[in-house]
Amino acid sequence: MPVLLRELAELDPATYERIDRQNPRRVIRAVEVIRLSGKPLSQQRARWSAERGIRSAELAFGLTRLTEELHRRIDQRVEKMFRDGLVAETEALLKLGLAENKTAMQALGYRQVVEYLRGARSLADTVELVKTRTRQFAKRQMTWFRKQMQLNWIDLRTEKTAEVVAIIEDLVAKTGFSPV
Repeated sequence: MPVLLRELAELDPATYERIDRQNPRRVIRAVEVIRLSGKPLSQQRARWSAERGIRSAELAFGLTRLTEELHRRIDQRVEKMFRDGLVAETEALLKLGLAENKTAMQALGYRQVVEYLRGARSLADTVELVKTRTRQFAKRQMTWFRKQMQLNWIDLRTEKTAEVVAIIEDLVAKTGFSPV
């Protein structure tokens, strides 16, 4: 990784300063994009924003729900994943080498189902564990968004879908942004 960090620092000092240098995936991806395109990632990002006329603080939206409602929806979604065949899907993927793919094994659900298939816990306990891990992940996402991004937050407790669309359309109209 030190070699990639040196390469990134040489080829794109702006990205080097901004990127999480402790995150190998981000460093590898940044160097990969630079190698494939021949252009610094920071230059490409600036161009993308300019081309689209995006003022991110004005056009970024976050949707919030009551924690209880979010948890209920997560629980329903996890139960549906298992009803729709997550265990069978995981078994099929194991035959194709899932266990050796470190990235895939980090996906919510797969690792827990593999552990179930290996006898580490019951199916019911596995379903509950996937629900818990998904709720934890949702909480980390919300924390990240609140700390890292300037978002226009829309509270879904009080807004209906049509009202949410109207709020977004109003904010977009205020920016003068014209979707491509």
